[in-house]
Amino acid sequence: MLLEIKAPAKINLHLRVLGRRNDGFHEIQTLLQTIDLADDLRASVAPPEVLELRVHPAGILPSSDDNLVLRAAQARRHHAGVEHGARLELSKRIPIGAGLGGGSSDAAAALVLLDELWGLHVGPAVLLDLAAGLGSDVPFFLTGGLAMATGRGEIIRPLPNLGDYGVVVCAPPIEVSTADVYGRLAARSGLTAKGPEDSVGAFAAALERTGTVAPPWHDLENDLEPVVIANWPEVGRAVTALRATTPLHAAVTGSGAAVFAVFSDLGGARSGAEGLNDGWNVYVTSMIGRSRGRPVVK
Repeated sequence: MLLEIKAPAKINLHLRVLGRRNDGFHEIQTLLQTIDLADDLRASVAPPEVLELRVHPAGILPSSDDNLVLRAAQARRHHAGVEHGARLELSKRIPIGAGLGGGSSDAAAALVLLDELWGLHVGPAVLLDLAAGLGSDVPFFLTGGLAMATGRGEIIRPLPNLGDYGVVVCAPPIEVSTADVYGRLAARSGLTAKGPEDSVGAFAAALERTGTVAPPWHDLENDLEPVVIANWPEVGRAVTALRATTPLHAAVTGSGAAVFAVFSDLGGARSGAEGLNDGWNVYVTSMIGRSRGRPVVK
């Protein structure tokens, strides 16, 4: 039996860093949105002693225990108290080290895929607990669509779908370390705690109430963006190029290096992508809601 699942990327429509926590993580508030750019993960049953991963293209990621997919598989097996085996195959399309959440999405997909492959069928609360132990972004990818994330990113508040906005993603061919960005942010600003976010919080509440509110595009920002642009100038050039296309919103996603722009529809995104630097990886895509943005086994 061979099962397959899609692991979509995300963009951070908004990201505020509210301060450093006692556990060493950072308290954040972020609006996360899945987009129609995805990795593919496949799995088949193997003997109990076999838990292996092949990654395509070869060499793009480690296929050892450092890989989040294998860590998710081991966590799932350990929690269930079973010795089931699996052969996993991951086809990467989401750029690495770009702030698009590819590794976290792959891990969430692995939890869902192996739950089905091994016939474990636990409830969503168990998978969320396992996801939180793997990384801050992983719980969001079990939900998909649009969500507000707080804490270190693991507390997820699902929101109604925004609609089929077009999105252009530009990923300069560089990798940016999240830990490096946060370290530079702390050195640059002292990282003093910030107050609550009124406009974005009000937007989330109104969207829950009516289901039809447009985001406050001009109020959306990313606290990490100035640090990324200052230290990785190619990212700054991508931001400038995308903003010149007059989108609804353009920003660095997460800690970079990818930059995105939001347009009213897919046609606008296609037009916005024309003439962008050939040296960047450019993806024309769209936002996807919860039904397509969460991992579902085929």
